[in-house]
Amino acid sequence: MIPALTVTVDGVPVPQGSKSAYVVKGRAVMADANKALKPWRKTVTAAVVTAHAGAAPLEGPLVVVVDFRVAAPQRIPADRRGLPSVKPDLDKLVRSIFDAITDAKAWGDDGQVVELHTRKTYSSRPGATVRVGHTTTEGATA
Repeated sequence: MIPALTVTVDGVPVPQGSKSAYVVKGRAVMADANKALKPWRKTVTAAVVTAHAGAAPLEGPLVVVVDFRVAAPQRIPADRRGLPSVKPDLDKLVRSIFDAITDAKAWGDDGQVVELHTRKTYSSRPGATVRVGHTTTEGATA
């Protein structure tokens, strides 16, 4: 991957999942079920805007690497903690990151992503590190 954008965001990663629907004055309204999503996406968007300041949106096929750091539960001793194979779901965490990058106009659309590497680990400093880059050759990455 040829790096084009790297962003580290501190805070509790929030998944972008289900929406709630309700009717207001005869009109259907959709809202995110998780109230923490909007502030998280704003934080990620702001970090991407700062890191990508003034640059044109990334074009062509892209590779994305995302490392999520989630808080370790207090009830499990540090020496017995493995990987966080519990909620939040990794795919929903990625969705919130991708939409924030799109909101920041760092790329045209998340459909440009042809390769994705993600992981979720425990950390005393929750957040995410996102690296976006171009493939080194068509169909292969370094």
